[in-house]
Amino acid sequence: MSIETTLCLAAQQVSAIQMSYAQKGLTLGQVALCGAKEFIEWQHYPRNDLIDAESGYEFYYHAHSADEMPKNEHGHFHLFSRNPDHPERFCHLIAISLDQKGLPVRIFTTNQWVTDESFEEAEEVLLRLRLFDMAIMGRMSRVATWITAFTRLFYRDMETLIRERDRVIKGLSAELGDLKSALESREHAVLTHCNINLMERLSENLLIEC
Repeated sequence: MSIETTLCLAAQQVSAIQMSYAQKGLTLGQVALCGAKEFIEWQHYPRNDLIDAESGYEFYYHAHSADEMPKNEHGHFHLFSRNPDHPERFCHLIAISLDQKGLPVRIFTTNQWVTDESFEEAEEVLLRLRLFDMAIMGRMSRVATWITAFTRLFYRDMETLIRERDRVIKGLSAELGDLKSALESREHAVLTHCNINLMERLSENLLIEC
C-alpha cells in the first residue's frame, strides 16, 4: 500500500469517527472518559488503561491540574508500547492533546520520570510507533481505531518530535552530567512539542484517491 493511500485511509477513519461522535452530541474527549460521570485530575481513563494484550500497545486519557495544562486543553492521550514477553517493561511513544471541542491540537514527548517508562532511543520508539495498531472490543474500540489512524496521519510530525527529543536529552545529559540525571530532571517534563491542525491535514489527504 502506498504512503498516499495509507494517509487517505487514515484521514477517512479519523474524520468519520469524529463526525459520528459529533452527530451524537459528543466530543472525543467525552468518549475517552469511558462513561465516567466526572473528570478527575490525574486519574486515568479507563482506570486501568486500555491494553491490547496481543500487540502490547496501550493508552489512557487524563488531565493535569488547570495550572499545569496549556490554555483550552481538555486532556491528553498517552500512548505506550509494552513488551509482550516482559509486560513490566514499556516505553512511551507520544502524547496527543485534545481541546475542549475534542479536536487534537498538540502532540508532545515526555521525560522518563513522567510515565516511569523504560527509556528507549528514537529508532526503537519510531519502529514501535510505525506498527501501532490496537484492535479491541467494547465501548472504547472506536477510540482505539481513531488513535491508530491518527498515528498514521501524523506520523511524520511525531517522528520529528521523537528525534528532537533525543537531541534534547543529549544536551541535558551534557549539561547535568549524565543520562540518568537528564531523564530524571523534573524541570523538563515535556521535552518536545508542536501544535497541529487536524482540519488542514484532513483537507490535504481526503483529496487523495484512496
